Amino acid sequence: MPEEQTVKTETKETEKKKKHKKAPAEVVWAVFRFLILFGLGFVIMYPLLYMISCSFRERADMNDPTVVWIPRHFTLSVMRDTIQAMDFGTTLLNTVLMNVGCSMVQVLSCAITGYGFARFRFRGSRLLFGLVILMILVPTQVIALPLYGQFRFFGIGSHTVNLIDTMWTMYLPAMTANGIRAGLMIFLFRQFFRGLPREIEDAAYIDGCGPFMTFVRVMAPNASAAFLTVFLFSLVWYWNDYYVSSTFFTNSKTVALMLQNLDTELKIRLFKDAKADISPREQIVWKEAGCLLSIAPVLAVYALLQKHFTEGIARSGITGM
Repeated sequence: MPEEQTVKTETKETEKKKKHKKAPAEVVWAVFRFLILFGLGFVIMYPLLYMISCSFRERADMNDPTVVWIPRHFTLSVMRDTIQAMDFGTTLLNTVLMNVGCSMVQVLSCAITGYGFARFRFRGSRLLFGLVILMILVPTQVIALPLYGQFRFFGIGSHTVNLIDTMWTMYLPAMTANGIRAGLMIFLFRQFFRGLPREIEDAAYIDGCGPFMTFVRVMAPNASAAFLTVFLFSLVWYWNDYYVSSTFFTNSKTVALMLQNLDTELKIRLFKDAKADISPREQIVWKEAGCLLSIAPVLAVYALLQKHFTEGIARSGITGM
């Protein structure tokens, strides 16, 4: 017994020495890790913090070098003027109807397409999947002009209609899995469905389900995390889109289009002159307020669905791309 106690005592002393030796290295690593995370967090949060600071200060504060973060003259007039200039209520409704609707439709069409590539082998499947990869690589600007011509004279022969300035220019590509960043969404769904066990499909086939009903009743419910992740990606891309929207729309109001034309709208509303001479530094307060209004709905959605979004990224294989 005395020998065992001696051994235990020596072991404890040895462990204490090891802990003391590791302590300085662990402290240094903890400090280093904190500095890195704090620096990255500041770089990421800086634009948002600056945006909030500018949105609630008077434009005269922009010419005051002593004002950095906290406004000297706090005001809500800048935000109120920006909301009026953007016609934010109507603009937000139009954006939700078009962008959220397109996102939902595109997620469904891309999910079906990705499931087909993941589970079925047919002649030409590799060629078609190669085209999907090209959809990721080829920029939208390359196909914008052909798409405009197609929607300007949509139909066959003399039976054509003009779809420009209608929501069909956004909904039709989304319905056919050809919308904004659709190639990436198809790829994500393909990767996710390939990771699901085939046994659950075999059980559905034994119960009498066909391929489509198997997808609806078995595969889609098991892919809820992937659906949510791709939907959020699609929503952000449609919400922030300016190029595609400005190509097909001249009258419709969306958040991205109104933000792009905010400078002119503000000059007309506030100074009754589209050519009014305003200092670029003073214009920043309105532009930052417009940016804050534009991202607020997306930030709210992300805050509510953050947990499921993170889980979906981990399970869809996007981290291994």
